[in-house]
Amino acid sequence: MSPDVELIARSIARDERAFGELFDRHATAVYRFAYSLTHDITEAQELVQETFVTAWKKLADIRLAGDSMLPWLIVTCRFHSRNQRRSASRHDALPLDELIARRGAVAEHEDHLAHREEMEWVFAAIRKLSDVDQRIVELCLYEGRSYREAARMLGLTVSGLTKRVERTRKKLRNMRDDEDGEVPA
Repeated sequence: MSPDVELIARSIARDERAFGELFDRHATAVYRFAYSLTHDITEAQELVQETFVTAWKKLADIRLAGDSMLPWLIVTCRFHSRNQRRSASRHDALPLDELIARRGAVAEHEDHLAHREEMEWVFAAIRKLSDVDQRIVELCLYEGRSYREAARMLGLTVSGLTKRVERTRKKLRNMRDDEDGEVPA
């Protein structure tokens, strides 16, 4: 029996030390994953907490794909992150102009001139897009919505939205090529 399977069984029997050991075994990996999703220490810590609370509540229902609980924890963390983004986007979505202004203010404090210049170019290029294409950027890039969700919200078909995204990408590449002869990575 693998250590995780044994610890889950002991945790189901309400051995709190066993669940603490599960936490100790996987919390760092879950935190690193959560941080890669949020780029924010506090939000990552909250995701780790939500992930392990869910694990505690669903111990008896957890089915491991292998011997480790980590994949289950990572998937659960990803779901919590998506739910957090959806909730935030419903309540805190900023108009594109305000978002650009805030991002620009943050960029001003960064020490990396090249990064700041690249961000300024990206935001300036986005402002040159049509209103619909700017809204697609807001929905898909900033709010993390799927093409299907964005298409529904904008009254477009998924294929129509996909074609707009492809044209926009091509347009942005051409704009960048015209400026410096390079395609951004």
